Amino acid sequence: MDEKIEALAQLFRETAMAHHEAYSATDGDDPAWPLWYADYLSGKLPAHLGKAIDKDTLVDELTRLDQEVKARHDGQDWAVYYAQSLLDQTP
Repeated sequence: MDEKIEALAQLFRETAMAHHEAYSATDGDDPAWPLWYADYLSGKLPAHLGKAIDKDTLVDELTRLDQEVKARHDGQDWAVYYAQSLLDQTP
């Protein structure tokens, strides 16, 4: 696997773990999770993507990617899917 994809996928996995810890009282349940993720990732993504993504755009992208992963049901690692999708959008 491409190193850039794996590094970004690992960042998504770390974000998921941090989110789960932050919402441990609800077993990670958070209907507004894309907003939390966007806040957590905003300072970290530019190093992986080579550009910044504004918070609203990132929330929209995370929501879209979540819907795509749920619709696919193909067993692909969600974090790799997110990473590949975001990197594909970066020139």
